[in-house]
Amino acid sequence: MSIVRNVWDGVKLGEIVLIKHSSTGVPYVGLCQLMNWAKGKGYQVIVDDVLDTLYLYKTQMKLAGLNTSILNDVKVIKLGGRLEVGQVVGHLHIKEPVIREQEYGQIFAPLSGGGGAVVNPVLGFEKLFLLAESKREVLSTVNGILPLISDERRIGVYFINTDLLRSAAPEALPLLEELASTVIRVDVEGKSHKFSIVKSVNKELWGVSFVLP
Repeated sequence: MSIVRNVWDGVKLGEIVLIKHSSTGVPYVGLCQLMNWAKGKGYQVIVDDVLDTLYLYKTQMKLAGLNTSILNDVKVIKLGGRLEVGQVVGHLHIKEPVIREQEYGQIFAPLSGGGGAVVNPVLGFEKLFLLAESKREVLSTVNGILPLISDERRIGVYFINTDLLRSAAPEALPLLEELASTVIRVDVEGKSHKFSIVKSVNKELWGVSFVLP
């Protein structure tokens, strides 16, 4: 869809994009559109898979009759979990945020060092807040994203289940919304999903919405 391409073309390298969806949504539709756009631009795709969320997406894509081959050659960094999808290039255990960030950087840096742009979908990030034992750890998890802002090699796209996040750590959602440069809200409307851009550093994207079946 041209409007989807136009939206992603309006997102700049170095941005953090937040895609907010409910537990009854189908975020894999947005992931497919994002990956198709990224591959069409010649960008490398590296997926952060928290606790087997990518496996869940793939399973639901298959049940919905979608082609899952788009996931076959994607590079994947797994944070916890054991079910592998795509080309897994690194495994991280769920540890304290600071340790996790250091280990993640050691894996991600060589992958993104080839000079090309990277689109980095992050799936299941909200699940990390279920494991947070204090508000300090919640803040540390959110602040772990800060060094990635303005990294002009990368567009980070965080798919966030807001129902789960509000239950696990309600204070985390406004922190993530403040940190993100683009925020896209996904609403279920009948048999379709409406994507609405509610925040953007690109004024041309303000208020833009589109519908995907």
